[in-house]
Amino acid sequence: MEDEKLSGELTRWAASHGAKIKGIAAHKFPGKGLGVIAERRLEAGETILEIPTSLIRTEFSLPKRIKKAITTGDLHDGSVNGLLALELAQDNSKAYALWRSTLPSLTDTKESMPLFWPTSLQDLLPPPALALLRKQQSKLHRDWTAVSGLYPNLTLEAYTHAWLLISTRTFYYTPPGQAAEDTPIADECLAIVPFGDYFNHSSSSSTSSPSSTTLKVNYSPTGYEFTTDAEVPAGAELFISYGSHTNDFLLVEYGFILPAAENAHDAVALDAVVLPLLSAEQKKALERENYLGNYVLNNHQEGEDEGGSESEVVCYRTTVALRLLCMPTRKWRRGLASGFDDQDGFPGEVTVLLGNALSSYIEMAETSLTMISQLDNGSASQRDMMTRRWDQILAQLMTVSHRIKL
Repeated sequence: MEDEKLSGELTRWAASHGAKIKGIAAHKFPGKGLGVIAERRLEAGETILEIPTSLIRTEFSLPKRIKKAITTGDLHDGSVNGLLALELAQDNSKAYALWRSTLPSLTDTKESMPLFWPTSLQDLLPPPALALLRKQQSKLHRDWTAVSGLYPNLTLEAYTHAWLLISTRTFYYTPPGQAAEDTPIADECLAIVPFGDYFNHSSSSSTSSPSSTTLKVNYSPTGYEFTTDAEVPAGAELFISYGSHTNDFLLVEYGFILPAAENAHDAVALDAVVLPLLSAEQKKALERENYLGNYVLNNHQEGEDEGGSESEVVCYRTTVALRLLCMPTRKWRRGLASGFDDQDGFPGEVTVLLGNALSSYIEMAETSLTMISQLDNGSASQRDMMTRRWDQILAQLMTVSHRIKL
């Protein structure tokens, strides 16, 4: 379907199902796929898209055959993501046929999503991305186990494709009138919002490009509203934020990464090089104080001033862990309670520990980049994605290493 024809068809389809579309259109962007473009100048605070609840798909709109299986207990272990994926994998209805035709193909999904990548390439993901992938694999396995016995004609490949389409396109949703105490965890509060799912992601309320803008998204009992935060020129791409996510998260959960300068929420996790330094007792001490894990570098760009204490280049959690490695436990506990003193004689030792950890991570990054360059498995674009992510991590590590004058 030609781009202009596709845009018109999608607009008419959504409008026929109750959506209100004002001054925007679905649009294919070169090298990016489907997105949303401003067809005219948009005013600040203008509501440009309204999607009614009658168009969205949730666990409450599942077909009767799936609801029956849930009621009988046959699908009691499936997640909402898994149930929506089951519906999508089996859906051949005319009502959503046009929308389904715009979803990424199996080939495209295999290319972009690490869940489909060869094991040899998956194993070279940065540690936080690999940890996310392992959790994702576990969730998929649980859902596949729940549905595969009931639907023998459904293949794992087809289900995985549908499962990823759902997980990459859902919005947060709770049914109108649901009491707060009855609201499930966020992972189970999901809705597919046709047409609304065409917006691409920006990491903040203002993008780096003057020809693009990020929208505010609000949900009410009547549906979803998309509103401009600023004036938008005609021809600009419109974005929404998928959340405050690192590039490791975006890679595994959505199949893309942003340039380092365009993701204010990116970070380099240090758990892989800090946790191995800790003894079992030290880990227990940190766990008791809720400081075990989730260690990250503060976001630094090349060209920043040199120097700085460990508290300026790493998060406070990392400082707490590194100080435990070089301070008497009693003094560490006092510092934890009243605040650590940069003049207490330990910052130098902490800097050495941090330097050693960064050196280990730099070596890991360089080794991973070499191994990726030598791989025959996976496609060129998959290897390029991995290389770009490791390059981002290595650049951050080198910048911080230089900053603390290692």
